[in-house]
Amino acid sequence: MDRRDFLKLASAAGISVVSPVVYGEYGIKDEPRTTEAYGGNLYLFVNAGGGWDVTSLCDPKGAAYEDDPERMNNYLKDDIGEAGNIRYAPMGYNETFFQKYYDRLLVVNNIDMQTNGHDQGNRHTWSGRLSEGYPSMAAFMAGAYGPEMPLAFLSFGAYSETAGIVARTRSGNINVLQRLAYPSRMNPDDENSEFHSAVASEYLVRAQKDREVALLERQNLPRIRQAMSTLFTSRAGSNELRKLQEYLPETFSDNPIGEQAQLAIAAFRAGVCVSANLSTGGFDTHGNNDDGQTNALTRLLEGIDVALTEAEAQGVADRVFIAVGSDFGRTPGYNDGNGKDHWSVSSMMFIGAGVPGNRVIGETTDRHNLKGMNLDNLTVNDTPDAPRLRPGNVCQAIRRLSGLDQSELSAMFPIEEQYVPLFG
Repeated sequence: MDRRDFLKLASAAGISVVSPVVYGEYGIKDEPRTTEAYGGNLYLFVNAGGGWDVTSLCDPKGAAYEDDPERMNNYLKDDIGEAGNIRYAPMGYNETFFQKYYDRLLVVNNIDMQTNGHDQGNRHTWSGRLSEGYPSMAAFMAGAYGPEMPLAFLSFGAYSETAGIVARTRSGNINVLQRLAYPSRMNPDDENSEFHSAVASEYLVRAQKDREVALLERQNLPRIRQAMSTLFTSRAGSNELRKLQEYLPETFSDNPIGEQAQLAIAAFRAGVCVSANLSTGGFDTHGNNDDGQTNALTRLLEGIDVALTEAEAQGVADRVFIAVGSDFGRTPGYNDGNGKDHWSVSSMMFIGAGVPGNRVIGETTDRHNLKGMNLDNLTVNDTPDAPRLRPGNVCQAIRRLSGLDQSELSAMFPIEEQYVPLFG
């Protein structure tokens, strides 16, 4: 077993490992500690927080005529747009987005969320399980492919449970990351602003490493050793974080999803990031649904557009996988406040590495109710006892696509729902 596999297994078991290469023969290693740069795919999980209205997006349900008393939405069926095989609601930024990306986009409708609760739905979407205790898909990927990376799992919100398999980085503040990369500088942008001289810095580094060795040798309690090891690893990671500065864009997008994606892609290019949760809110539209959803969906789609554009600019578009989802959907029709309430039928969208484009899987009824499916071939089977497509099936498919369905982590965190061939 090589060092990388050993670190993966140790991390999965909740054990934090300090590699002996950090400390030389006599407990000190002169050169800065580094980790092998990550060379796999980047996994971005984009959360539409609050429960999106997919009938205003990728599962359109228009009114039959202007004064239709049973209207699902205020647009007409005849106005529903099409881009290749994908139908979309004639609202906001939808036409621009779908016409631009339909040939790379997979839409999955008719997902049974099994809940109307925000926390439960968010957890179900991003871990594949309603109950607590499982890592998010982003944490799962980072724990499998790069638990030793200083920014392996970046989280900007949504469900971000790690279950102890990887460290989570919540900071989206670029200045904070710069200070972490250059902790010995008064100004992280100024290489001449060191607190100490070169000689003094060398003595300090040696003293710090001596102290780390001594502290670990005296400590026998596993939990305390794990905490100490995590601290030492974070200190040693500043050398890798410096690489991040090379790939940060000159200007960041003012779109929250776009900005988050730019940071994640820069960290990925630096070889220090495996996955990220990207998140934006505004989807819990119990009142004035159309305006709220139009604004939130436009912000979401524009942000994904920024992410894909940045991936192209950085030369990694073929190595970025993006999944987009939400807590749940919204009710058929409107309430008394022209809003829509919680509804346990939802959709997801996928684009990027390994995703077959111009494809729609699953369909709902005219009133946005679930239909049964043949999960082996993903065709409609609308009989009373037919199975339903659920987030667990989706997460199983993502695990298979990423080559982790038979991994040790999958064995540790098994998903009950069967594998379905979403990605072919």
